[in-house]
Amino acid sequence: MKEYKVWAFARSAAPNLPALEDQLADVMREADRRGYIIVNSCMEQKYGTEFWRPALFAMLTAVQQGRVNAVMVQSLDRLSHDIATLYRILRFLQNYGAVLITTETNLRYELFLTGLDARLLRRHNRKPIYYVECEER
Repeated sequence: MKEYKVWAFARSAAPNLPALEDQLADVMREADRRGYIIVNSCMEQKYGTEFWRPALFAMLTAVQQGRVNAVMVQSLDRLSHDIATLYRILRFLQNYGAVLITTETNLRYELFLTGLDARLLRRHNRKPIYYVECEER
């Protein structure tokens, strides 16, 4: 089994801090349950259509520096609701060989629904998209 050094990430625009804290706690519990190494975590109360978000950039910097090799979220929309922004984030993760792990959704299906699966495959001459299947609880 590959050793994942994970950055747990949570985002919500709702002004409900306890719910955001619960979201991050759920992701961290799932990372621990799967035996991943939690390197860091962050949460932010920002709209999913915004790209310039401090917590997002802290996580992407950790990926770029090789401190983490996996990003763990509840679902794809926790990274962004905007398809262009989401594509930029996923392409960045792909370029640095980082794995995206979702805890509550099937990432392959989410990528298919957004149309990003084909775009990411085309971009890298049919290299696979890096992800870990959602495990049944």
